[in-house]
Amino acid sequence: MNIINKNNEVIINYKELIKKNDGEYIAIDDINIIKLAYDYKLEIKDFFYCYELDYHKETIDLINQISDYAVNSYKISKKTYLNLINKENSVGLFAIIKIKYNYDLNELKELNKDYLIICDGIEIPGNLGTIYRTSDSAKVDALVITNLVTHPYNYKNTIASRGCNIIMPTTICNIDELIEYLIDNEYDVYLGEPKLGLSYKDYDYQGKIAIVVGNERFGIDKKWYEVNNDHFKKVFIPMYGSNNSLNVSVAASILIYEASTKRY
Repeated sequence: MNIINKNNEVIINYKELIKKNDGEYIAIDDINIIKLAYDYKLEIKDFFYCYELDYHKETIDLINQISDYAVNSYKISKKTYLNLINKENSVGLFAIIKIKYNYDLNELKELNKDYLIICDGIEIPGNLGTIYRTSDSAKVDALVITNLVTHPYNYKNTIASRGCNIIMPTTICNIDELIEYLIDNEYDVYLGEPKLGLSYKDYDYQGKIAIVVGNERFGIDKKWYEVNNDHFKKVFIPMYGSNNSLNVSVAASILIYEASTKRY
């Protein structure tokens, strides 16, 4: 196994991916996410670790497994490690992972993805990442993004989602295309609202469903409200205090778990 330094092309590529996702690969320094990629048999294009750090036996076993599994494996010095770390609790494992980028809507149909969460214009990676984590925990089939602001595969969102973004089917598309798909395939669409429609407790969430949550400041795009179709329904979460809305990731989690509880 070769030892590489900060001037190596692999390291340079890793640092560029941390700053900006290229759509096909992600760069990550989180041991749990690297293990998740390994468990799901995603392609680990490049894997490298700091040979000058002390590791627990379980971590050493994991390093050996991934070193054998990865397309390319390398060692780095502590100096290079310190030049790379992006998070305080990094254990010195780094990977460039190939992902399945942007399932199209036809693929969702072919894969029978009937339970969708639609994130319309979400800006903050922490919010999008939390929605991914909740969706994975609650057995959501796929996540769809419209009015793209924060990229689902950027570093911050990958960390916030604990890697759920690389294992959950994700579609990035425009609203018009998505609305047409939802109507043609007879989804019940629940539009997350501050107060209009029915309480989230009043729906049964059976069959093909899509829950739509929107931008942290402006909510969901007005195009959703212009659809003249009985399958498009407004849903709100009752508020009992002085505040009139919830953080979008909190609201999404409530809606997702209510739907999942009734579905499963």
